[in-house]
Amino acid sequence: MQEVRRKEEAAARAGIVLEEKNWPPFFPIIHHDIANEIPVHLQRLQYVAFTSLLGLVLCLTWNIIAVTSAWIRGEGVKIWFLSLIYFIAGVPGAYVLWYRPLYRAFRTDSALNFGWFFLFYLLHLGFCILAAVAPPIVFKGKSLTGILSAIDVVGDHAVIGIFYFVGFGLFCIETLISIWVIQQVYMYFRGSGKAAEMKREAARGAMRAAI
Repeated sequence: MQEVRRKEEAAARAGIVLEEKNWPPFFPIIHHDIANEIPVHLQRLQYVAFTSLLGLVLCLTWNIIAVTSAWIRGEGVKIWFLSLIYFIAGVPGAYVLWYRPLYRAFRTDSALNFGWFFLFYLLHLGFCILAAVAPPIVFKGKSLTGILSAIDVVGDHAVIGIFYFVGFGLFCIETLISIWVIQQVYMYFRGSGKAAEMKREAARGAMRAAI
């Protein structure tokens, strides 16, 4: 116990933040403490961003449920495997690629983390829009519960079609929340002067590369 305390004190002196896993409370897998680590004026925005992360989890979970029902009714196992891949890749990917950078950007005021957030959150937003539409030229069969898949399914299986329409609604809500989040983060980013700071860092990096 004393050894652990010494390590924590040494890390604190070195400026290293030890992130104890504390969420979800019943099975902690990530460190998450908005109330104590995020500035008060940014907490609401961070909470909404967290809502969009949980919303993506809900969308992809419901997507698996709907696609599983379609598979059982004869749509093929390939769409079920694809829906599983979307969840397995999408949920951890969203946390690592855009939610965690935003959390760190608000906590440390890091322009670089803001840059990572914008890059990958735009990809997240694009995925949500495509998922809500589910064009067959992009996604195989009915592996996503978008509007085109829902219209196609409802003619043959009304109940499964309803499942798909619910999934379409969830992706639409997720898209709207995500648009609001990226707008608000961008407004803060521009207003705080971080955009100019990022341009200066990029210019210095280009100059170092040229030299």
